[in-house]
Amino acid sequence: MNKQRIILFLLLSAALWGLPRRASAQIFAVRANALAACSATLNVGAETALTDNWSLELSGYWNPVNTASLSMNFHAVQLGGRYWFYESFVGHFLGQHLTYVGYDLGSRTKRYKGHAYGLGVSYGYAWMLSKRWNVAVEAGVGIYRTKDTRRDPTVGDWDDEYIYHNRRWTLAPSKLEVSFSYLF
Repeated sequence: MNKQRIILFLLLSAALWGLPRRASAQIFAVRANALAACSATLNVGAETALTDNWSLELSGYWNPVNTASLSMNFHAVQLGGRYWFYESFVGHFLGQHLTYVGYDLGSRTKRYKGHAYGLGVSYGYAWMLSKRWNVAVEAGVGIYRTKDTRRDPTVGDWDDEYIYHNRRWTLAPSKLEVSFSYLF
């Protein structure tokens, strides 16, 4: 219990240390990724300004599509920080993020079920549309450690089946987003 209190105290101290040094109208944003929504993925993200040039973001994604011939069922969480070259929520930024994904992906002949975790970097740009709205474009790449099981879903109950267990490192796109944000 004492260890948890010490960690909580250190996290709160770090957050207070990074408070913005000047008054800013936008210190918190809620956003949705339009590209993810086009693929039937439900998503929401929140971001808060820590200093004038640093912000912290948390995003969640969920895709419930799971049919007999196609499976895109996954859930993901990304926690990351952004360095803004001008000020928070405006202009060019560099980002880094940690990701966890649980997935069940595949087609009629192959299914991959497992999880992945990793870290990535990204670059983006944000435009202010009005005092409370902005749009941002971001792309990134990451390295992931995956652990999954591959199987053939067409095999019957009485047939022999080969199940493959894989563990591997994968370099893959970690972010591709066009997001609309509401700033508080």
